[in-house]
Amino acid sequence: MRIARVAANWQSPLLIAVFLFMFSMTAVPEAQAQGFKVTRLNPGGSVAAYATGVNSKVQVVGAYTDSASLVHGFEWTGGTYKTINFPKANKYTRALGINDSGEIVGDFFGSDSFYHGYTDIGGKLVQYDVDKGVVSTSIFAVNSKGDFAGAAGAQGFVNIGGTVTEFYGIGTDSTYALGINTSDESVGQYYDSSNNSHGFYRNAAGVITEIIFPGALQTACTGIDDSGEIVGWYVNSSGQYYGFTDVSGVFQSNDFIFVGGVNKAGTLVGAYYGPGATGAQEYGILAIPATFSLITVTVPKAEGTSTIAVNNAGNMVGWYTNATGVQHGMILSGTKVTNIDDPNEIAVGNTYPEGINTSKQIVGYYLNSANQDQAFLYSSKKFTDIGPADAVFSVAQNINDAGEIMGYYGDSGGGIHAFLDNAGTYTTIDVPGAQYTYGWGINATGKMTLEWYDANDIFESSTYDGTTFTTIDVPGALETSAHAINASGNVVFVWVDYYGNDHGALLNVGSYYVFDDAPGSQLRADGINDTNLIVGRFNPPGTTFFNSFKGTLK
Repeated sequence: MRIARVAANWQSPLLIAVFLFMFSMTAVPEAQAQGFKVTRLNPGGSVAAYATGVNSKVQVVGAYTDSASLVHGFEWTGGTYKTINFPKANKYTRALGINDSGEIVGDFFGSDSFYHGYTDIGGKLVQYDVDKGVVSTSIFAVNSKGDFAGAAGAQGFVNIGGTVTEFYGIGTDSTYALGINTSDESVGQYYDSSNNSHGFYRNAAGVITEIIFPGALQTACTGIDDSGEIVGWYVNSSGQYYGFTDVSGVFQSNDFIFVGGVNKAGTLVGAYYGPGATGAQEYGILAIPATFSLITVTVPKAEGTSTIAVNNAGNMVGWYTNATGVQHGMILSGTKVTNIDDPNEIAVGNTYPEGINTSKQIVGYYLNSANQDQAFLYSSKKFTDIGPADAVFSVAQNINDAGEIMGYYGDSGGGIHAFLDNAGTYTTIDVPGAQYTYGWGINATGKMTLEWYDANDIFESSTYDGTTFTTIDVPGALETSAHAINASGNVVFVWVDYYGNDHGALLNVGSYYVFDDAPGSQLRADGINDTNLIVGRFNPPGTTFFNSFKGTLK
């Protein structure tokens, strides 16, 4: 059961209100997966926020809208927010760029109905206009020398050592200079007559080159660091917005719908849509590069595999599809595959092992003769049906070394509840305020992971220690599904972006990390053991079958 997706019909997530008004089986065995340590940016009182600038000290600037529809700039430093409002502003101030000295630039809307740029040096805010009273001015970026880039009227501009140069990206198309580095190279976007965005790079001599993300319908370049790495966003052939990086012409997409800036270490800032009080809400995001090492898990002669759980000995359970197209549940011990097929399944191919402990006890579910999911325990080569007595259907997801089983069931009234099975004694668990609750993981201390539908039909996740529910939604995610949890309390996730695409995540020692397999898509992180070995699955290019992976955060 999944929710209907929110329709995406907006233009550039940067909201430039001044002018627009507002691994395959044959792949390399080990690969460095794209990953980021992610932090949600959400100033107090915000109902929508985005970030557009970050410096080498990881100070971040951006803007947010409050419940009264007032727009404020903000600066974030080490978890502390500072609100920025220009004194002459008429309910609208944005902080858009910051350099390594902490100098901030941005814009505000004045009572004269013009937008004006400003600089903020040590808390002293000074208005800046290219042609005051004639055109609006915005400053989007500032480099370490104090040179800055922006837009004046329909033209982009750079201010180099006090000398202003205005320019168009091409012809007389509306142009915005959104990033500038210490070499005075700048990047930005221009809009053609059909209101489609084109990215551009402008060198220090003023030569402009269009930047197009491969296959994109639209591209915008929003930042450039001192090494020449360019970041921005693009619109793919399905009309979906994603961020990207461009390193010397090598492009890579990332999981965020908008990337607004980059520092010299490759740290990104931008925005995403996550769960809010009334539905999907815009948040800022800080993303620091991190490395995951992933290894493809193969089953001999299998067309596809799904590894869902792993115990401390490295034994994995899940399922595979053989060369004749028949699916089997399995336990994979090294290279040895043992089929796990419940004899009561309605037909071969309908058994799904989901969890395994150190004793090789396995839990999961199968489709029974009534065409309903039925939870099972497989222990000492014997299958036993389990689940609450009043369950219409039941699914067992995980089992710890004490034999405690976590899962969920449906009742006759259409409700869905998590359950804990402790030696045949069942406890129903419901997250307060949730429409439905799904149990997934349980660790050695009995701490559990839960997925639940909120009041807005969005999947969120929590941990539960028997007393307290703690929300653990992944920054970057619209929907979060918490899966396994290990003895250290580290959690793996499947998270869903604004467009319904799956990605992996890890909560490790209190920090969130998102990751994907570079050549694949629809990655799902499902299992983690006490040595922090992660298992899951992804779709290799050009195939409908999943492949499995195992790996760690490096």
